[in-house]
Amino acid sequence: ELANSGEYSGNPTRTETREYVKTVLDLMTRNKHPSGKPKILLIGGAIANFTDVAKTFDGIIDAFKEYAEKMRQVGVRIYVRRGGPN
Repeated sequence: ELANSGEYSGNPTRTETREYVKTVLDLMTRNKHPSGKPKILLIGGAIANFTDVAKTFDGIIDAFKEYAEKMRQVGVRIYVRRGGPN
């Protein structure tokens, strides 16, 4: 099952990335999976040459800090695969 597939491109700011990720995490952490399976969050793909990966990952980390306990409660597993020159 795929609940959300999104993209944040165009060199988003730390704040823009944080708010995007918070929206995804809010939806993802509202309820546990009915059968108790873990929920999987994939962060991956290539990235444009002009995007500052450190800045976008700072936004992701900010959102993770805010949602850490909720993610634990519903059993979120996180997998990261990054590509690109930055």
